[in-house]
Amino acid sequence: MASLLEQFKAAGRIVLYLVVAYLVIKLWQDPSGAAHSTVHFISGIGHFFSSLLDKIGAFVKGLGKGSPTVTPPTTS
Repeated sequence: MASLLEQFKAAGRIVLYLVVAYLVIKLWQDPSGAAHSTVHFISGIGHFFSSLLDKIGAFVKGLGKGSPTVTPPTTS
């Protein structure tokens, strides 16, 4: 069982090295394109967390208001 786990770790390490090598080659071939892609990626992450914080804030603000109380109509 430990041997199988070590094989998976080795395969994962190989895949990681291949991905890093691919990214380095792409960066070397087109530094400007890589920079633009990186900026757009980081910007997308920033927009995601900004939206997430806005939604969490609205949710918490909604909790503070409480539910409106409904009073039954009075019959006179």
